[in-house]
Amino acid sequence: MSIKYIPHLWIPMPDGAKLGARIWLPEGDKPTPAILEYIPYRKDDYTSPRDAANIAYFATQGYACIRVDMRGSGSSDGVLMDEYSDQEVDDGVSVIEWIAQQDWCNGKVATMGISWGGVTGLQLAQRQPEALKTVIALSASEYRYYDDAGYYIGCMVGQTLGWGAIMFGFNTRPPDPELRDDWYELWMQRLNESPHFIDLWLAHQREDSYWLNNNVACDYQAIKIPMYYISGHVDCWPNTVSRMIENTTTPSRGLQGAWSHRYPHLGIPGPTADFLSDATRWFDHWLKGDENGIMDEATYQVYLQDSVKPQPLYETRPGRWIGEADWPSAQIDDYIFNLTEDGLTLHNTPENNQKSSNQQDLIINSPQTVGMLSGEYMPWFASGPANELPDNQKIEDQGSLVFDFEVTENDLQIVGNAIVNLCLSSDKPQALVAARLCDVWADGESTLITRGILNLSQRNSKASPEKLIVGQNYQVQVKLNHVAYKVPVGHRLRLSLSTSHWPMAWPSPEKTCLTIEPNGSSLNLPIRASTAEDAPLTQFGPTKVGDPAPTTQLKETKQTREIKVDEKTGIHSLEIYADNGNIRFEQNQIEMASTALQRYSISPTDPTSATAEYHWIWEYSRADNWYTKTDTYTKVSCDQEYFYLDAHATAWKGDEEVFSKKWQKKYPRDHF
Repeated sequence: MSIKYIPHLWIPMPDGAKLGARIWLPEGDKPTPAILEYIPYRKDDYTSPRDAANIAYFATQGYACIRVDMRGSGSSDGVLMDEYSDQEVDDGVSVIEWIAQQDWCNGKVATMGISWGGVTGLQLAQRQPEALKTVIALSASEYRYYDDAGYYIGCMVGQTLGWGAIMFGFNTRPPDPELRDDWYELWMQRLNESPHFIDLWLAHQREDSYWLNNNVACDYQAIKIPMYYISGHVDCWPNTVSRMIENTTTPSRGLQGAWSHRYPHLGIPGPTADFLSDATRWFDHWLKGDENGIMDEATYQVYLQDSVKPQPLYETRPGRWIGEADWPSAQIDDYIFNLTEDGLTLHNTPENNQKSSNQQDLIINSPQTVGMLSGEYMPWFASGPANELPDNQKIEDQGSLVFDFEVTENDLQIVGNAIVNLCLSSDKPQALVAARLCDVWADGESTLITRGILNLSQRNSKASPEKLIVGQNYQVQVKLNHVAYKVPVGHRLRLSLSTSHWPMAWPSPEKTCLTIEPNGSSLNLPIRASTAEDAPLTQFGPTKVGDPAPTTQLKETKQTREIKVDEKTGIHSLEIYADNGNIRFEQNQIEMASTALQRYSISPTDPTSATAEYHWIWEYSRADNWYTKTDTYTKVSCDQEYFYLDAHATAWKGDEEVFSKKWQKKYPRDHF
C-alpha cells in the first residue's frame, strides 16, 4: 500500500506552544483510525530510522500514524523539565484530541510506545481522553519509585542514576535550524533551564508526592480501555505485565519474551516475535472491529526459558511459549523451601523437619564488589549486541551466603515472582540485602535466574524509612523479579544472599554484617505444574521488520566493557565505553555523532568509595554550514552522611564555546 508522508508539521497546544510531528497516512481519502507514538527522542534524527521501521509500518495496514516529540525535545517548543510531568501528560491529551479532529482520522486513536512512550501510554489511559480507544505499552512501568529513575527494585542504583546522566546529555542537543529560525535561542534556553534529573531524584529519596504524581499504580481502576502489555525477562521492568493484568479489569493481554529493553521483533536475546503483525491484529480488533480471534488466545503468553550456561550475551534462548487464560494462574503453586545450614529443603518434609531444629545462625558480610558480574539493570543493546547480560555467578556466589537444592524428581518450572522471607539482624543501623536465584550446573557454573534487593530501612515503608536497631531481629520480605525459567533435574537451584550488589545497588554507608536465623527464613517459589495446560497460544509467523529511514554510516561504532583493578588502591572499576560512530540521515542531511563512557568504581572493603561517572559527547552538523557539540560529565559519589553530585555541561557552535555550566551539590543520605 502506498502512503503519504509528511516529514514535519506543528501541532498546537492550548497554551500556544507547538509540538513537532511526523505523519504517515494510508492511501485514499477515507478517514481511518490513528496510532500515536509520543516520546522525547527527536523524530528528525535520533529515532527516525526506527520510527520509519516501526510506527510507519501501520500506515501500510490502513492506519494514520503520528510520531510526536514531547515539549522540550527535538524541534518542539519548550524545555524538558522532568519525566512524566503534568505538562507532558496534558500535552499528550491535547495531541490525541487534535488527531481525532483531523479530516484523515475517524475519531479513534491508539497509542503505542516502548519505555518512556509505554509509561506515557499508561498515564494517558488513566486520563481517559474520549478518542483514546486502546494502548500497547512495551517495556514500561506503572510504579515510578519502585521501577524507575534512581530507585529500582528496592535500592538506589548507580546504573539508574546513569539514566539521569544520559538525559542530561540528551537535553543539551540543539533543535534543527531548518525547522526553526529561533533554533539558537531555544537551544540556549534549554541549556540554561534544563534541570539535571539526578538533582531532582536525590532531592526525593523517599516515595513522596514527587514519585506518586502520575504514578499509574495509585489508581489502576482509572484505566477503562483495552490494554496490551509487553516486556521481556531481562528487561529492567519485567514485573509490569503481570501486575497490570492482575490489577486492572478491562480487556487485556500480556506478552513476555526472553528479550531485553527492546521491541519483540528486534528482541535480544531471541527468539523474536512478529510484533508488527501481532500489533496489527490487536489494533484491527479494537479500532476496526475485526473479529480475528485475538481475544480468544492466552491472556498472558510467557516464554519459559530452558536452562542455559551463563554468558553475557545470547543470540537466542532455548525454551517454549506457555499460555495462561487467567493471571494469577491456578496452575501455579507456591513451593516453600526452608533455609538451613545444609541448604534449601522443602517445607514439611521429614528431611526438613529433622534439619530445622537447632539451626545455627548464619552470617553474611560481602565484599563491596559483589554484583560486578550481574549485568546491566536495563540491557538495551543500543549500539548493537554487547556483553550486557549477567555473566557466570560463581564468583558472585563466593562473596554470598548460598543455599542449594538438588533437583532430583521433576524439573522446576518457575513462573512468577519468588519471595524470600528472612529473619535477620544487622550490626549497623543501615543495611541492604540482595537475593539472587541461580541455576547451578554440575561443573559449578551458575546462571542468574532472577534477583531482588531490599533497603532494610524501607522494610515497612518506602515513604517512611526507619533505621535498624543493631542486634534486633526483624522479619523482612524480598520480592524477586518476575521470570519464567525451568531448572532441570540434575541441576541445583541456588539462593544467594549478599550485603552488596554494586553497581546495581548503592552500598550502605558502612560495611555491614547480617545475621540470618534459618528457622524464621524461607523461600516461596512459584512453580507451574508439569501437567499445566496452555491456553491457546498466538502462533507467530516469520518476524517482520519494517524499512528504516535511509542513513549513511560515516564512521563505524565501537564498544568495550572491562573490569579494571587498580593494584595500588584495590579499586575495582567497571568501564563501559561506546563510540556510536557518525551517521547521516539522508532525508534531511543531519549528521549525528556521539561517544559515551560509564565508570562504576568501588573498593572491596569501603562502601564510601562508590563512585559513578558518566561522560557524553554529542555532535550535530549539516554539511559545512552548521556544527554543534555538547560535552556533559556527571559524577555521583558519597561519604557516610552525604551524596555528592558534580556535573558540568559545555556547548560549542562551530569553534566557539557558547555555554558552560557546573553543578556541585550535596544531599543528606536519607536512609540510603
